[in-house]
This record gives sequence, structure tokens and C-alpha cells, in this order.
Amino acid sequence: MDVNAYAIAVGIGSALGLFRISRQRSGQWLDAALIVLLGSLIGARAAFVVLNPAIFAPRPLEALEVWRGGLSAPGGILGGVLALLLAAALHRVSALRLADWLYPLIPPLAVSAWLGSWLTGSAYGALVSPAAWWTLQAPDETGLAAARVPVQLGAALALAVFYFLMETLTPLPRPSGWLASLALSWLVLVSLVASLLRADPTPLWRDLRIDTWVYLVLLVPFFGLFSWLTFLARKNPKGPVIPA
Repeated sequence: MDVNAYAIAVGIGSALGLFRISRQRSGQWLDAALIVLLGSLIGARAAFVVLNPAIFAPRPLEALEVWRGGLSAPGGILGGVLALLLAAALHRVSALRLADWLYPLIPPLAVSAWLGSWLTGSAYGALVSPAAWWTLQAPDETGLAAARVPVQLGAALALAVFYFLMETLTPLPRPSGWLASLALSWLVLVSLVASLLRADPTPLWRDLRIDTWVYLVLLVPFFGLFSWLTFLARKNPKGPVIPA
């Protein structure tokens, strides 16, 4: 079976996220985390297939071969959110509290996805002059390496640094959902900026990438929820918090 580097990187990130979750509350939410991961995978693959019908029209069954690559990050985020709602309903817990309990999945999975994109030549940046000090040799989907805007590594670094600072500097207690909404807002914002610097081919609408539009739409509820929870926390410091 031909498994590419992106699948390996995302697999490592998922395993690390599950390991982090297993260390809290005696691994109580591991099954919920697996549901979210499955939902993200299904959503990411479904969105990629919908956006690239010509690839799968001759051989529809290849849409199921996710190990060969071909995932859409916005679809993965949407699929993960829907799976979170399903897991919360199955466990009969608040979706906001469950989102915070499953937050440890986000950092390793998000960072590993961008690193996997760099290894496989997907989501690459535009060509630039090799003389620029900030450029990086990065391949495209054909494997041809050239000096490009370091979109993938830049996004991975921005995510890793932010999540590290968030985990080490964020005070307790926090309103339920605050941690996850902040993490998802930053993930969407970084992905939005990265989409404006990407040069890989993708369908456009009104001269912007489709994924750019989706990130713009996703940023509204995620950042809106974070802003609302922050307002409530300042207004009522003794409000609902995440259980220890």
C-alpha cells in the first residue's frame, strides 16, 4: 500500500493528540476524540472530492483511498465540529465542555498537517527570488523544488508558538468553550492568511480561493464565540468553568 508522507505526519499528530487526551480524566474522552478524528477525516475527504470531481469521475472508488492524500482542511474543520456535536449528544455532556476536554487534539494535529503539506508539496507558496533571505526551497505537487514563500513551515511555526504560549500563560478558571474557541479561531486565522499566500491550483470564486472564502465564514462563529465567552467571563468571573 502506497502511503504518502502527509498521511504519516497526520497519523503521528493524531496519535500525539490522543496520547495527550489519555493523560487527562483517566482517558475518559478517548472514544469522543476518535469520533472527532473520524469526522474530520470524512469531512476533509468529502470536501476534497466535491471540489475536485474530475479527479474521481473515472474511478469513483478512489475517493475512499484517503491514504493516498487529497484532503481539504476547511472540510476537516467542519467535519470535526459536526462530529463533536454528535459525541456530545452521545455522552450527554455540554458541547462546549467537551470541546475544551478535546482541545489537546488541535495543536499536534494542526501542526503536523502543515508539516505534512511541506513534505508532500501541497499548499505550497508562490515562487520568489532565491536571493531573498526568508525564502525556502519547497517542492510543488510534481516534486520540483524551488525558492518559495515558506507558507507551510510559517503556518506550522505560528500555530506551535501560539498554542505553547496559550497553554502556559492562560490563567484558570476559564468559561467552558473558551479554550477550544480560541484555538480554533487561531487555526482558522492562520489558515486564512496562508491561503492568500498559496500558489497551488484550486477552484476560485470572485478571484479568491474557495478555501479562503470558507475560512472567512468559519472565522465568524469561532471568534464570535470566543469574544462572547470572554465578555461573559469578565462580566461574571464566577460563571461556568471547566472541571479540573
